[in-house]
Parts: sequence; C-alpha cells; structure tokens
Amino acid sequence: MVDTDRCERGATIVEFLGVALLTVVALLGVAQIAMWTWARNVAVNAAHEGARTAAEPGRPLDDGAVRTRQLLHDGLGGAAAAFAVQAAQTGDEVEVDALGDAPSILPFLPSFTITATAHVLDEDAVLR
Repeated sequence: MVDTDRCERGATIVEFLGVALLTVVALLGVAQIAMWTWARNVAVNAAHEGARTAAEPGRPLDDGAVRTRQLLHDGLGGAAAAFAVQAAQTGDEVEVDALGDAPSILPFLPSFTITATAHVLDEDAVLR
C-alpha cells in the first residue's frame, strides 16, 4: 500500500515556487513597461519644452537643445546620456529631436528606442 501523503509532501513547495516565479516575472514585466512609458513621456515633454525655448524671440537653437538635455537628465538621471538631442530650423518652424534607448530594469530585456520630435512656430518669424 502506497502512502499518498508521503508522495505529495513536496508538491506544495513546488507549486508555490512555480507560482512565485511567474508572479515575479509578471511584476518585472509590468515595472519594465512602466519604465519605458516613463522614459517616453519624459523625452516627449523635454523635446516640446526645448522647442518652445528655442522658439522664443531672440533665443538661439542651441538653447532649445540645452533645455532638452537638462530636462532629460532631470527626468531620467544617468540614462539621459543615451539620448542624442538635435535642434534645427525649417522655414518658420523650430524642430527639436530627442532619440535614445529607454533604460532597462534587467539587462537581458530588449532595448526600446524612443524618438521624440517637437515642432513649434518660431516667434521671431511671427514678429517680422
């Protein structure tokens, strides 16, 4: 006769570890998506603020790029170094681009490239 309690003695631990592992993986996935979303929002807002700064009367384009870099650094910390910022003027519009990789919680997760572009009407062109 086989003792069923003795055969199932370790089953609870194995089941708990399986559920715990899946829960941790799911939580890390949610945290990573939140990190990517946060980085995207910071980049978009930084590009818009940089474009508005560069579009102010009498301000050079470099001021917009510097402002964008400052806001990226304030929002993303050291991960902002992975972003390239470029400001350009096309006709009556100022354009600021921020391009970089979002930070990852775990190094083996795929990188997510963020591209943020903002277009603002140059106020110097309006005042002419």
